[in-house]
Amino acid sequence: MATQHVEQFGGGAKQMGRMLALYGLLGILAGLAAAAFAWMIDISGEFLVGTLSGAFSSVQGQQISPFELSMPHGGRWLLLVIPAAGGLLSGLICAKLAPEAMGAGTNQSIDAYHNHGGFVRTRVPWVKSIASTLTLGSGGSGGVEGPIAQISAGFGSVLSRRFNLSAKEQRVLMMAGFAAGIGAVFHAPMAAAIFAAEVLYSEMDLEHEILVPAIIASTVSYGVYSAIRGWEALFELPPVGFEKGLQLLPYLGLAVILSVAAIIFMLLFKTIRTRLGRSSSLPLWARPALGGLAVGFIGLWIPPAMGAGYDIIVTALHGHVGVVLLIILAVAKMLTSALTVGSGGASGLFAPSLVIGGALGGAVGLLATDLWPSLEITRAAFVVVGMAGFFAAVGKAPISTVIMVAEIAGNYRLIVPTLWVCVLTWLLTRHQLLYTEQIPTRLDAPARLSDMMGAVLHRIRVRDTQSTTRQKIIMVSPKTPLRDLVNHFAHTSQSVFPITAPTNDSLLGVVDGRQLRRTIGERGVDTLLIANDFQMPAITITPDDTLHEAITRMTASGFDELVVVDSESTDQVLGIISRRMVITAYHRRMLDQTPDTESPQSESGLFRPETIGRLGLAKAMERGGMIKGLKADSPTDVLKQIIEQADLPGECDRAQLLSLLLEREQLGSTGVGDGIAVPHPHAEHLAGISEARVIIATLKTPIDWTAYDGKPVDTICVLLCESGSTHLSLLGELARSLTDPVIRKALSKRASLKQLLSLITKDSSSG
Repeated sequence: MATQHVEQFGGGAKQMGRMLALYGLLGILAGLAAAAFAWMIDISGEFLVGTLSGAFSSVQGQQISPFELSMPHGGRWLLLVIPAAGGLLSGLICAKLAPEAMGAGTNQSIDAYHNHGGFVRTRVPWVKSIASTLTLGSGGSGGVEGPIAQISAGFGSVLSRRFNLSAKEQRVLMMAGFAAGIGAVFHAPMAAAIFAAEVLYSEMDLEHEILVPAIIASTVSYGVYSAIRGWEALFELPPVGFEKGLQLLPYLGLAVILSVAAIIFMLLFKTIRTRLGRSSSLPLWARPALGGLAVGFIGLWIPPAMGAGYDIIVTALHGHVGVVLLIILAVAKMLTSALTVGSGGASGLFAPSLVIGGALGGAVGLLATDLWPSLEITRAAFVVVGMAGFFAAVGKAPISTVIMVAEIAGNYRLIVPTLWVCVLTWLLTRHQLLYTEQIPTRLDAPARLSDMMGAVLHRIRVRDTQSTTRQKIIMVSPKTPLRDLVNHFAHTSQSVFPITAPTNDSLLGVVDGRQLRRTIGERGVDTLLIANDFQMPAITITPDDTLHEAITRMTASGFDELVVVDSESTDQVLGIISRRMVITAYHRRMLDQTPDTESPQSESGLFRPETIGRLGLAKAMERGGMIKGLKADSPTDVLKQIIEQADLPGECDRAQLLSLLLEREQLGSTGVGDGIAVPHPHAEHLAGISEARVIIATLKTPIDWTAYDGKPVDTICVLLCESGSTHLSLLGELARSLTDPVIRKALSKRASLKQLLSLITKDSSSG
C-alpha cells in the first residue's frame, strides 16, 4: 500500500512538473513576444504618426490638448495617406501569407479552439506581428491585445505540436497562450486567465479546463513583460470608491447608455465588415487600405481617435473636458475602430472598447454629478465602470472584464458598481455578438460534445451491449467455400465472419465482408477460393473493455465489427459487437439519464438537431452573404453571376463550383416552389470551402427554373458544403426554414440578410 501511494505521488509530481515546465515556457515566450511587439508598435507609431505628421505622440498617459483637436495644418495632412499605406502593406502581407491573420485575432482564436482543435499555422504569429505593427504603427485604431493574444495562441499551438500533445492538450495550450498575451500587455494575469475561459461562449459559461494552465502561463508572461516594460498600472486613478447605495441608480442609467452604444458599435462593425472587409468586388489586400484611408480622414480632424486611444481615457479621468467633447471622442473612436478592424486591419478591439466605454462613462458621470450632487459622484469612477461595462457588452465576458479593469486601473474599490453595470449590459445585449465564432455554452461546443461522448463511452462496457441470451453469430471453418461465404454475406447483417478451428472452435481469424464484395463477379474463382484464402487477423475485444476502446479499435482497423472473445480464453468467440450496437448503447445510456424519458430532446439542446441546425444555418448564411438585384435570363446565367460575385475564399475554385452546380441542375431542377430555388453541388471535396456557406440571391425579374409548381423563381439559396452529414443536415434545415411562412414572406419582401438571420435565430431561441 505504501509503495502504491509513493508511485501515485511520484506520478502526480511528474505531471505537475510537466505542466509547470510547459505552461511556464509558454508564459516566457508570450511575455517576450508581448514586450517585443509593444516596442515595435511604440517605435513605428512614434515615427510614422508622431514625427512625420506631428499629430500626437504614441506614448500613453497624456491628456488631450486643444491643439490636437484644432484645424489640420502642416504635417498632419499626411494622416490622409499614412494609415492607408500601413493598411495596404498589411493587407498585401496577410493576403499572400496568412489571411487568418487579418482582423482582431480574438475571433480567429475562438474559431481555432472550437472548430480546428486548437490548430494555428506556424506562420501566423510572425505574419500577425508584422501586419499589426504596420496597422497600429501607421495610426490604425485598435489595441495590441487582440494581435498579441493571437500571436501567443499561435505559439501555444506550435509548442503543442512540437511536443506531440493530444488534440485536447493542443486546444488548452493554445488558449493558455491567448491568456498569456493579454495578461502581459494589460498587467492583468488573473483576469486574462478567466477571460480566456469565458470569451469562448456567449452565455454565462466558462471552459474550466483552461483556467489552471492559463493562470500559470499568464502569471509568468506578466512577470517577464513587466520586468522589461515596467510594473506600473496602465492608468493612474484619482481617489474613487462606492459608499452610497443610491449611486446604483445613475449607474443603472450608465448601463442602459452603454448597452445602446455597444449595440450601435457592433452593428456598425458588422456593416463595415460585410460591405468592405468581405466585399467580393475588392481584392483582399485592398480592403484594409480603404479602411485606413477613412481612418486617416477622421484622424485628420480628431487625431486622438487613432491608435490605442488611451489618451482619451486619461483625459476623461483627469482632464477638464465637457460632456459634448467626450461623446464626440467616443463616436469618433467607434468609427475608426470599426473601419480599421472591420476592413481587415490587424488590430484589436479590446482597447477601443475600453476607450469608448471610458469616454461615455465620463460623460454620464459629469451629467450625474450635476443632477445629483448629494450623491457625491466622482467622474473617474464612472470612467472606470464605463470601461468595464462597454466591453462586457461587446465581448460577452462580464466576470473577467470586472477583474481585468480593476487590475488595469490598480483599484478594486469599484467592484460592486462594476459588477452591477457589467451584468446589466451583458443581459441587455446578449443576443448581439461581436465575436461571431462564440457559441452559447459548453454543451454546444463541438470539442466538448466529443469529450462528453467519450466520457459516456468510457462508462459502458462491451458486455452491456450483448444480449442476455447467447448471441447468434455465423462462424465459418477454414474450408468454407466462397459460394457459402457469399450466401452468408447476402442474407445476414454480419460484415465480419470469424474463422474457427473445426476441432475446438478456437478463433483463427476473420473473413472481411469487404473482400467478399470485391471478389463477387470474378469469373472462375467461385469454386477455387475458400475461407482460408480470405483469412485476416481478428480484431478482438473482451466483455470487460469499454465502448470507447471498441470505437478506438474500429477506427484504427477500419472494421465496423469486432469479435468479442472471452477475457481469459481469448480464442473463444462470445459474439460480435458492431458500430451500430455502440451507438445504440450510447443513446440508451443518455436516455436513461434524461429526466423526461418520453422525449430524447433535453433542454440543453444536445439532442435537438433542429436547434443546432438553425444556428449552423444562420452561420452558413452569414458566411455566404446576400446578392441582390441580379439580371439573368436562365438558371445557368444566374448561377454564373452568383459564383462570380459571391464572397468566397481566395483559394476557392469558382469554375469547379459552377460546373458542379450545373451538373446538379441537369439531374433535376432544384426549384422548390413558391419562387425559390436551392442549388447545391454534390462533391466530397470543394476546394477552398472549409466551412458551409449559404448564398442568398434575388433576381430583378423572375425566370423559369422548371420548378415542380411551375412558378418562376426570383430567390435563389445556394448551399456550398462538401457532401456528407453536414450537407444533408443543412439542406434539410434550409428546406424546413423555407417552409416557414414568416421567412417566406420576408424573402418575398426582399428582407435584408440581417433581418433573415434575426428571424432564423429568433426562431431557434424560441424553439
